[in-house]
Amino acid sequence: MIINFQLTNVESKAYTTTEDVRKYKNININYDVNLKNPSIVVQHTPLGEKSVLRVEYTFAINYLSPNIGHIRFEGLSDYYSEEDLKALKEKWDSGNAPGDVQNEIANTMVANLAPLALMLSKALGLPPSMPVPVINFQQAQQKKKEEPTYYHG
Repeated sequence: MIINFQLTNVESKAYTTTEDVRKYKNININYDVNLKNPSIVVQHTPLGEKSVLRVEYTFAINYLSPNIGHIRFEGLSDYYSEEDLKALKEKWDSGNAPGDVQNEIANTMVANLAPLALMLSKALGLPPSMPVPVINFQQAQQKKKEEPTYYHG
């Protein structure tokens, strides 16, 4: 379980003007997640001192084809488990990082940073850095009329 998530550095830049960005129909947005430098540290928790696996992360959002900007986050995440953290770190160091731990760290990272990335992309005049859901009330009403409901009461 993730017991600490810290953001230590934010870097963002637009390489063009907002007016130029609007000219482009298709902009490729690339997401790069890098988890690195696992270490075992002692963390003070409400349950006392606990050893945790601290993993540094980099999350970069690159606007490519054309290259119009980037947003980059760096920080660290502390993972706690009853498992043997030393063995977990050794696996990670040997290139066999457990997928479930990587997924938990990466998903926590995206959940915490996506709102900030959206605000930064808007402030820089870049397209939304993450897909924003599109709500269409007309489509929802049409579906209600066409599709029967099967509620039993």
